[in-house]
Amino acid sequence: MITGYNTDVRHGNRVYHVQTEDKGLSNPRIETLIYVGGEILDSYRSSYEDLLNNPPMAESAIQSRMDEQHRAIIRDIKNGKYDQTPPDLLEQQAFSERPLDQAILEFLQQEGDVDTLELVLDQPLKPAFGELFRVQVAARLCQSQSPVTGAEVTVKLVSSLKKATALISGRTDEAGRFAGQVQLPSSQPGHCAVVVSCASDQGFDEVKATVVAV
Repeated sequence: MITGYNTDVRHGNRVYHVQTEDKGLSNPRIETLIYVGGEILDSYRSSYEDLLNNPPMAESAIQSRMDEQHRAIIRDIKNGKYDQTPPDLLEQQAFSERPLDQAILEFLQQEGDVDTLELVLDQPLKPAFGELFRVQVAARLCQSQSPVTGAEVTVKLVSSLKKATALISGRTDEAGRFAGQVQLPSSQPGHCAVVVSCASDQGFDEVKATVVAV
């Protein structure tokens, strides 16, 4: 698996976080996710199976495709692709290149016909380099407000110059709550953020906060 890219792109009054990762030789895909405000706005996947069919395969070939895809998405953002989404394109966008079950879930959520998971913070995330970072969140269903038990919570440190690092993980308790803490590194190159994600059969949600220097 090759080190990915993480880039914050400011366009208009929004900041888009673009993350591109190699899924590995066992799943030869390059995936790019676009985040706004900690939520996934769009995703793109491309295959490099053709490279595996012509050995020997150089990692530089995969890196080149990752770089090309990452730059293409950034170019789309700067060209205004996500400035506005016309209502008649919502269905087309939901069924673009995502897996079918994920596309159906996202489309139903846009239409308000499915009660999906949402991640709720007890207090704002305030990560700082060299300090103890505490996270307290609750997973619940967005419409019924029922707690989601046993949802998987993952906390990662992402950087514009380094591969994302897993910090802590666990599952929500019977009340749908998760709490944990971890010592953040004293420094790290690039623009850094802590991403808290939560996943279960009821859906996926995540929140993000920029890491500040003390």
